[in-house]
Amino acid sequence: MLDRRRLFGLVLAAAALAPALPAFAADPIVVGAYPSNPPWEFKNDAGTFEGFEVDVATEAAKRVGRPVEFQDLGFQALFAATASHRIDFAVSSISITNDRLQNQAFTQPYYDSDGTILGREGSQIAKFEDLDGKVIGVVSGTTGEKWANENAETYGIAEVKGYNAQQDLMLDIQNGRIDGGAGEIAGFQYAMTKIPGLKILIRIPTGERFAMMAPKDSAILPEINEAISAMKADGTLAKIHEKWFGVAPSEGTSTVVASDIPTAQ
Repeated sequence: MLDRRRLFGLVLAAAALAPALPAFAADPIVVGAYPSNPPWEFKNDAGTFEGFEVDVATEAAKRVGRPVEFQDLGFQALFAATASHRIDFAVSSISITNDRLQNQAFTQPYYDSDGTILGREGSQIAKFEDLDGKVIGVVSGTTGEKWANENAETYGIAEVKGYNAQQDLMLDIQNGRIDGGAGEIAGFQYAMTKIPGLKILIRIPTGERFAMMAPKDSAILPEINEAISAMKADGTLAKIHEKWFGVAPSEGTSTVVASDIPTAQ
């Protein structure tokens, strides 16, 4: 049998070693992301996610004491993945809309945007009426597709052509296979730095606001929303904006003004 002194020594040694033992890590927050949506989210050459919303989600998760894990999903698949609790959140410049709020939940918005019609340099399209008889491409499932379908008859759009990837849409514009593309302006502006020969033809005042989407009954949503409010208050979100867009966010926008979790009307 061990004598008392030796036993006491072993207990002290075990206690000294305890901090060095690995703690059980918290479960990661799983975030679905469409991988071809720069500057919001995209995969780098190493195959890991980068982008504005990747930084937002990573920082918010860090502030609630959880690691984050990104899953590669198609844009339309994100909605089913949150609804079925396959993922905890989805990011991909997803606009808060009343229709979506019927079946999904969102954090407060962190970016205000407009839509646009993108075309080739030299295009004669300069106003909505110039879309008459034109073929306009959209990424399927986006608000760009919604706008084009809702306004096709009004402006005489000959065809609304769906794409799975923004890059394919833009290459078809560049090569003259379609007349233009409808989508979110910041994403197009960033992509134009990679694909030459394109320009913004028309700005569409949509009043879109982007946020992280979650299941309707998400338990962690309030914590993440509070983390985003804190990121706005201490300037972290503004720094992320400057990192990806090269400029400070405008005063009064949702990148700097904290708000509550949006609710359906």
